[in-house]
Amino acid sequence: MIVITVKDGKFVVSSGFSEVKELNIGSYVKSLGSIVLDISEVAYIIYKGLGKLVVNSEELSLDDLFTKYSKSPNDWIKFVVLHDLRERGRRARAGFSDNSLIYEYNGKYLVYVCEENSPITPNDLVNWLSSALSKGYQPLIAVVDAHGDVTYYELLNVRAHELKEVIV
Repeated sequence: MIVITVKDGKFVVSSGFSEVKELNIGSYVKSLGSIVLDISEVAYIIYKGLGKLVVNSEELSLDDLFTKYSKSPNDWIKFVVLHDLRERGRRARAGFSDNSLIYEYNGKYLVYVCEENSPITPNDLVNWLSSALSKGYQPLIAVVDAHGDVTYYELLNVRAHELKEVIV
């Protein structure tokens, strides 16, 4: 059983290290001497019944987690996409920002998580795409609709001068 506590505002694994390593989530933080999890990863562990979040000797529910500790509107949709990818057999984990996930499956992917009908500026999208490509990841966008369904789109970076004429 994985037990997670809150230390210095971070979700820290206090027991169940081998289970967390097997899930391939979180990151080891030397200064804390433990594995630190993203809120989406904590939510996944609670939702799947793999562990619990304990604060002041009280076990918190999934609702409590998001009510008390969510700092971004992306936290919930990031959890939804993380869960969806893992249900599809992908070993997803938190990414570099509050709206990204990473998974490796026949390649390395960086997933931009967003909600249907939420605006994304072209500059944000281009900057994210450039960042993903420069880090060696294949970029994907995961769009969560109002029903919690996830649709994935692959992004490509194409420049007009790189296109070749094709005669059909």
